[in-house]
Amino acid sequence: MASKPSKSKQHKPAPNAVVFFAYPKLLFIWPLIVAGPLFWLAIWAGADGTGSLEVFAWLYMFLMVIVILTIGVDIERNYAVLWFVIFLALFFAGKWLATNETFKWGIGNIYNWFANMDVQYDRNLGLALSIFLLPPYLVMILWSRVQHKWRITHNEFEQYSWGRADDSLARGAKRVRSTYPDLLELLLCGAGTLIVYSATGRSELRRIHNVPLLFLVRKRLNNLLEQTAVTLESDQAILEAEEAETESEEAEAAEALEGSDDEEDAGYDVADEDEPGSRDEKL
Repeated sequence: MASKPSKSKQHKPAPNAVVFFAYPKLLFIWPLIVAGPLFWLAIWAGADGTGSLEVFAWLYMFLMVIVILTIGVDIERNYAVLWFVIFLALFFAGKWLATNETFKWGIGNIYNWFANMDVQYDRNLGLALSIFLLPPYLVMILWSRVQHKWRITHNEFEQYSWGRADDSLARGAKRVRSTYPDLLELLLCGAGTLIVYSATGRSELRRIHNVPLLFLVRKRLNNLLEQTAVTLESDQAILEAEEAETESEEAEAAEALEGSDDEEDAGYDVADEDEPGSRDEKL
């Protein structure tokens, strides 16, 4: 008697659809919302020394700079690595020059100037800012789930926008590509852009920005396509189909052109046959 397959070996049922949401740039301010109550609790628990408050202040300013850069600009991976290396070089160079009296110039003076500022973190200010940012953040999440809902099935790409319009794009053999134009968006929310192309990859049909956890969405989308009859064709198959379609169109055009030439030749022959008869009648 055959033994039943274990639960670990049983395949999960194929998903019927992949649902995800696109969000605006406000999605990436969550570090400031979370930092307020966390820092408040940490200071309330006893980390309220002068040195600790200075560390909290620099951490909060660092988070604020990261959030502003994420919302304001798109930093590609290569540029992000370059700027990170430059920042580390300036930081360690300033730290070394600040302690070296012989070469204490430029960067060393700037480092000492920041170190002597003696910034202090105010836990009440951070908590108040988090409280003020929380309501618009929640409204943004609810609004995006109502207005920017995407549902990909076996046959369609569907966009739902309540109270305004619903859009449906027949999927067919379209190609899907995921990109990450901003490294900071990827680090904060795993967010990226989902691009839908035509089957040949030449025409861009849809571009969906700021999809959080895009790598998980893409994984579910791959499972959907792999376990259904509708799959993505290989590039070679697409090119062969396109060439065959082009050749068939050219052949049809050539046949149509030859047919029109034959009709014209037949017309000329009839005219030539009629001309002698007409001359005889005239004579």
